[in-house]
Amino acid sequence: MNEKHFIKSAILFCVSSLLFSCSSTETLTTFHTDQAPAVNGQLAGWPTGEAAIHQSETFDYYAMRDSDYLYIYVDFLNPFYNEAVNSSGFILYLSKNEKNKKRRGLGFPSGTFNLLRENPATFKEMTTDNKWFQKPQNQETLEELRKNNFNQILIVERYEDSNNPQYGFVTKSQLEAQGVELEVSTDRRYYGLEYKIPLNQSAPFELEPDETYWIGFAIEPPEFRYPEPQTDMTRSNRYGNRGYGNRRPQRRGNQNLMIRRQMGQTEDWFKIRID
Repeated sequence: MNEKHFIKSAILFCVSSLLFSCSSTETLTTFHTDQAPAVNGQLAGWPTGEAAIHQSETFDYYAMRDSDYLYIYVDFLNPFYNEAVNSSGFILYLSKNEKNKKRRGLGFPSGTFNLLRENPATFKEMTTDNKWFQKPQNQETLEELRKNNFNQILIVERYEDSNNPQYGFVTKSQLEAQGVELEVSTDRRYYGLEYKIPLNQSAPFELEPDETYWIGFAIEPPEFRYPEPQTDMTRSNRYGNRGYGNRRPQRRGNQNLMIRRQMGQTEDWFKIRID
């Protein structure tokens, strides 16, 4: 499914599935295993009953640890979100700081929209021209970028201003040099994402045992700033008040939020204790 058709089909998606996912504030203790799984993107070999931290109709989340690593598995169960991450990426956050839970995240897959950020002029055009997706050459660009979705890993960082994320990319080999392993299962209906993160305070998350962390899973489409659509109020102002211009024009912020939700924007947050 290309980006153009994906956006059209997303508009028809059930409204309840487009709202932000509920968060959990209960502190969950990670299951301790003596038999670490082979990190291959497969859920087979995971003690799913003990390691489950949340299960729903859209995602199942699992986490466990051994003496040296935290293991995380995300099982995709929904076709809409399975396609959404190809465009917008899937970001894992881990932070001790509740006020800045999104301090640093890993995007895997990175998402074609994010890969396009490496070409700032084209990225700006995509997010400001509402006819951009209709051009065949732009669809071809996104399809070509999609080939690197699991090769380049997105790094998202937020410093003092949490509303101003910075984006960069690293290779899997660069993360592996820090002890981080990421794998994906693509040989089944929907994705399965597996993470292996060291508990030795190494980058990017600087985790350590006997600590509590906020763990978040997010799909974050870009900010789209398309021209505001003409409304009855606009026509009323242009031709004089004739009694039919009583609706408020749609605010740009609302329009952007609607577009992002149609593209799968969602977040799930949990507190975990690495005992």
